[in-house]
Amino acid sequence: MPTRAIYNFPLAVRLGWGTVRSRRTLSLLAVILTAAGTAVLGVLLALVYLLNRFESDFLTPLTVEIELTGEAESVRAPIMAQAQAWPAAEFVQFVPPEATLRDLERETGEDLLTLFGTNPFPPIVRVRFSRANAALVDSLATSAKTWSGVSDVVYPKRLWQEIEDLRSKLRGRLGLSAALFSLAVIVLVGLCFRAQIRNRAATWEFLLLSGVSSQTVGMSLLVQELVVGLLAAAVAICSLYGAAALASWLLLQQLVLPLWVYASTCLIALVITVLAGVLSPRRFEVR
Repeated sequence: MPTRAIYNFPLAVRLGWGTVRSRRTLSLLAVILTAAGTAVLGVLLALVYLLNRFESDFLTPLTVEIELTGEAESVRAPIMAQAQAWPAAEFVQFVPPEATLRDLERETGEDLLTLFGTNPFPPIVRVRFSRANAALVDSLATSAKTWSGVSDVVYPKRLWQEIEDLRSKLRGRLGLSAALFSLAVIVLVGLCFRAQIRNRAATWEFLLLSGVSSQTVGMSLLVQELVVGLLAAAVAICSLYGAAALASWLLLQQLVLPLWVYASTCLIALVITVLAGVLSPRRFEVR
C-alpha cells in the first residue's frame, strides 16, 4: 500500500477542474440550475433595493405643514426655529396665506378670493425632511401641536403608514419566498454533484489507493463547486443586468442597480453551490 500523500492543493485544483470537464452535461445542468436560482434571488434582492429607493424618493418630497394662528414675526420665528432643530429637517419655509391662495388659483383657474369672500388659508411653516420616517415624523408632528401659536399640523400620515406597511409585508413575503426557493435550488444542485461523485467513484478509489489524501480529494470537490458557482454567477449577473436594461426600456426611465446587488448575486451563487456540495456525500474510503 503506497504511503498516503500529504495534502496537495495543485492536484486538488486539477481534479476539480477535471471533474467539471469530464461530466459536462451534469456540470452544465448544475450551472443552469444555480444560475436560474441565483438570478431569481438577485431579482428579489433588487426588488428590496427598489422598494427602499421608492419609499425614499416618494416620501422625501412630502412635507409637514404647521398651521399658525397668526403670521406675525413673534409667532412664526420661534416655531421656525424649533422646526429647524428637528432631526433630519432639510429645510423650513414660511408660506403666507397669500402665497397659498395664489398657488391654488393658478392650479384651479378659479378666483378663490371672490368665491370665498376672504382668504381661507392660514399661514404655514412648511418642513421637509432629508430622510422620511413615518414614526419620527408622527412623533414630531404630535409634539408640534402643543407649541404656542400652532393651530394644527397637517401631513399625509395615512399614506406614509400604508407605504411602510406595504414595504414590510413585501419584505416578509420576499424573504420567505427566497428561503424556500434557495432550499429547492440547493437540493437540485446537490443531486447533480452527487451524480458526479457516483460517476467518478472508480477515479476517487484509484486516487486514494495511489496515496492521494482524502483531504485533497475533498478539496477537489470544493474547487468543482466554486467553478460551477462562478460560471453560474456570471450567467446570473448578465441576466440581472439584462432585466434591468429591459425594465429601463419599458419604463422609459434609467434603472441602474448598485454594484452591491451584483456582488451579492455572485456571493449567492457561490454559497448555493458550496452548500449543495456539503449536502452531497463527501466520504472517500478505500475498500
